[in-house]
Order: sequence, then structure tokens, then C-alpha cells
Amino acid sequence: MSPRKRNSTALTKAERRIEGMQMINPQLDFGDGLSIASYNNKILEIRDKLTAYNQARAMVEKTQNALSQAESELNTLSEKMLLSIASRYGKTSDEYGMAGGTRRSTRRKARPAVNQTVISAE
Repeated sequence: MSPRKRNSTALTKAERRIEGMQMINPQLDFGDGLSIASYNNKILEIRDKLTAYNQARAMVEKTQNALSQAESELNTLSEKMLLSIASRYGKTSDEYGMAGGTRRSTRRKARPAVNQTVISAE
């Protein structure tokens, strides 16, 4: 499942605001860097950063999926290796225990379940 892309409410708000300001005067300039051109440059900068952020998130998701797949393959291989040790040396052998298996002779016995009567409150 692909991650949801991040949106920016500040960017959306600024884009709507600049559209209105451009209808007033496309060359609007109040001095001290408060102009349509500088405002538009800041909007473009934020849009680029947001795009880079969403691309980085997609790459992380792709890498995470590849890692999960590799771990799954490693778990399958580990299980096959342990089963091969068990088939060659037996599940009660020292070799099986050395390979990480739990020898049958050292496993805990399952305790029998105790029957409990449930009393309902009426």
C-alpha cells in the first residue's frame, strides 16, 4: 500500500491568495520584499520541497517493502536450513540444538488444561 502523499494547507492557502492578488494587480509591490514575484517564488520553493518530501517518502516505502521481502526470504531459508539439520541429525541431536532448534528432550511439556466451570450471574 502506497503511503498517502503529504499536502500543505499553507501552500494551498497561499496559491488561492496569490490568485486573488494577481487579479488586483499582477505587478503588485509593497516594497521590503513584499511583492507578487517574491510571494510566487516562495510558493514555488515550498511546492518543490513538498514534491521532494513526497518522493523521499515513496522511496522509503519502496526500500521498506524490499527489506520486508528479503527478511521473509531469509526466514524461509533459515527454516529450510534447520529442517535439513533435523533430517540429517534428528531433532534430538546436539547438532539440532547448536543450529538453533529446540531439542525434543529439552522442550517443556504442555500443562494439561484445567476445566473451570463458568458461573453466570443471574
